[in-house]
Amino acid sequence: MIKFFQNLCKLYFLVPTAIILLMIYIPFVSNVFYSNTDMLDNRVLNKKPETFTRSFATDFENYYNDTFAGRKKLIKKLAKIKMKLKFDSETFIHGQDDWMFYDSGKVPDGYTLIDYFGAIQFSEAQLKEMAEGIKAAERYYKARGIDYVIVVIPNKENLYAEYMPERLQTERVSDESRMDKAVKYLQKHTDVKIINLKYALEKAKTDVPVKLYFKRDSHWNGVGAYYAFNEVLRVLNANGYHLPIEELKDNMITYTGSHSTDMDIIENEASFGVKYREDVESKTLIDEDNGFMRVYETPNAYTGKTMLMVRDSFGITSMPYYNKVFKKTVYVHTKYNKRNSLDELVEKYQPDIVVDHLVERYFSRFLKYNEMYGEVK
Repeated sequence: MIKFFQNLCKLYFLVPTAIILLMIYIPFVSNVFYSNTDMLDNRVLNKKPETFTRSFATDFENYYNDTFAGRKKLIKKLAKIKMKLKFDSETFIHGQDDWMFYDSGKVPDGYTLIDYFGAIQFSEAQLKEMAEGIKAAERYYKARGIDYVIVVIPNKENLYAEYMPERLQTERVSDESRMDKAVKYLQKHTDVKIINLKYALEKAKTDVPVKLYFKRDSHWNGVGAYYAFNEVLRVLNANGYHLPIEELKDNMITYTGSHSTDMDIIENEASFGVKYREDVESKTLIDEDNGFMRVYETPNAYTGKTMLMVRDSFGITSMPYYNKVFKKTVYVHTKYNKRNSLDELVEKYQPDIVVDHLVERYFSRFLKYNEMYGEVK
């Protein structure tokens, strides 16, 4: 009987010890066969050191911390807890009614909160510099027989400011952002067609049964992009183009699937688009550089003209609409927005129109245009 209790006591201590050891070593053993390298935290994960150096132990520890088995589940669990408790992360802010907003200044990737608060404005010198740069760009394209249009999309914080946290709303100086004021200045001091989509999208907010931007993503959806697309066509038509506009009706709005958002890595969000000329098909001619360089051809487009769009991530959602208007469409990421790249693109594709398509937080890039476009040759 005594021996039985002795064995029982041994089991009492051995079982928990064995469980603890398994918890410690199973991930290590599993890691030999499987490394979890999902980039859930938006950074390049540490790689396994291949040579034995003085820092080998530290390098291997960093690698193991990034790739141990089960890491993905642990990060997702932590993210779920933070989401439920509505903790702000390094790059996003929890707003009202489950909305989330991008704090891009911490990346940095533009300055969404500076744009939102309205306290900091572009100086008179900066506005003049932008105006000179934009006029230089217009001269560059005009010398080549190309129309030039600038299209600016409002930050989500600007368009849906009512969902920002109350603590931040009290700090807002003006609902007219520095981009809003800059566009008015540039429209007055240049002849370039500059479209601030904020006002058209503000009106659209009350006209459609769905939101124009995702609640938990920093981008617009297909409905917002379509409204913006129609506004651009209106401006082009007022300047000599003859493009038919199909006004959006509720029965044109369609559910396009579950969208993986860029701020909520746990839950997807419903995505909506617009049925537009579904009988017209576009052919992909080029899709390279991870999608940063795309060319399409549409034989049954409204016009035989070619459009070149310099775009950021917002331009992707607009592509299916512009494709069906222009016979050839060329989309290049802003990484190509350099003089030598533009020279090559213009020479190769001979566009009839160039659209500078950007979201508000990148507006300050016009400060570089005077230097970039320089003298027309």
